[in-house]
Amino acid sequence: MDHRTERERVVQLTWVPCCSPNDLTPTQVDEIIQLFLQETEERYAEASVRHLPIPVWGGNLKLIDADAPAPQPILGVMWATPFKDDIVRVAALVIASAYQGRGLGGAAWNRMSRTAWSNGFRHVQLEVKAANEGAQRFYQARNLTIQQRLEGYYQSGLGYMMRGRLAPPEDTKHYSPRHKG
Repeated sequence: MDHRTERERVVQLTWVPCCSPNDLTPTQVDEIIQLFLQETEERYAEASVRHLPIPVWGGNLKLIDADAPAPQPILGVMWATPFKDDIVRVAALVIASAYQGRGLGGAAWNRMSRTAWSNGFRHVQLEVKAANEGAQRFYQARNLTIQQRLEGYYQSGLGYMMRGRLAPPEDTKHYSPRHKG
């Protein structure tokens, strides 16, 4: 029996497959809405989250504490979707601030990249807030460059569309879990 208090308990964070947003429970949708609000300052309605065109495939992940009692709260999401031709679009990559800087973003990116590569995708595209310079550095370290300014894309300001070539799976090993990202 574990006699540690909640604060003493070691958190066992892991990325696991995520269902389509339409199949999330109301509690999970609320957790994701709160996650976006806290980490991006963007407000989304439940219907907006549920109707995102995110298919069920290996590029969609949720971050949970595997040792927490079920149902485990969602601490992060990586949502990607086949876009067009050989491009996969990252619709969301967000991690609760308490767990940032531990290599979890890089781990999710590598897992999505391997899945995308094995499904024939060679490029990745996403949108990022212009004010989120940390995220831009994260994406630039993964071969993405700013392609376009997106005026009015975000409720809270300017955004950028970034695009780049996916690294082959054997090249993602240098993005280790210790890499800050």
